[in-house]
Amino acid sequence: MSQVRAQTAAMQVHDRLRQEIVTAALPPRMPLSEQELTARFGVSRTPIREALLKLAEEGLVDIYPQHGSFVAPIRLSDVYDAQFVRESLECSAIALAADRIDTVQAHQLSAVLDRQSAFHKVGDNDRFFDADEEMHATLMAIAGHPQVWRQVESAKAQMDRVRHLTVRRPLKRNAVLSEHQAIIDRVLQRDAAGAVEALRTHLRGVFQSVQVLVAENEAYFASESEATPPLRGRPVGMRR
Repeated sequence: MSQVRAQTAAMQVHDRLRQEIVTAALPPRMPLSEQELTARFGVSRTPIREALLKLAEEGLVDIYPQHGSFVAPIRLSDVYDAQFVRESLECSAIALAADRIDTVQAHQLSAVLDRQSAFHKVGDNDRFFDADEEMHATLMAIAGHPQVWRQVESAKAQMDRVRHLTVRRPLKRNAVLSEHQAIIDRVLQRDAAGAVEALRTHLRGVFQSVQVLVAENEAYFASESEATPPLRGRPVGMRR
């Protein structure tokens, strides 16, 4: 029973830290003190270590034996891989969505866009981001493959780190809304080719976002010498 509790605690710590890393609440390169984390979460060191290990396996934490654990810098290769996955899966799905959409689903899409616009106006970045996710998930569901969205979510954590940093900018949110409107318009018109092109343009916007972020805060991103993450083993011998 104690082992089950430890595993549950490790999962809870992992999920919380993962969310904070992806949303940039914990910025790249921030040290993660094992002692501070045990105090914060009120658990023993074992679930903390297990959570950090899993995050390291996901490329979100770098573990340096005898030195400690740190929020991993954003590795551009991971971002570009995530973009490739999204474009491959979502562009295939949106062509199906344009062919299959019905009246009820059309209203659902429009309602999501209306909510996202409202969140933009009041500067609610978190809910704006959530509405963004909802729109893409809705399109996947309309295409008849709602479970595939889970695969997309799993693959795009590194890309989401970039998106969370850029969504704080009003101009970026304006651009996202315009691109979403173009995507939805083409789906409603049953223009599969146009929908695919609009979505591809939207998803490739991350390339420009990366350029802007690197210029403003290069330290958030891995250098060439850091392109390969450190050896990822069990977080033992970390600095307390």
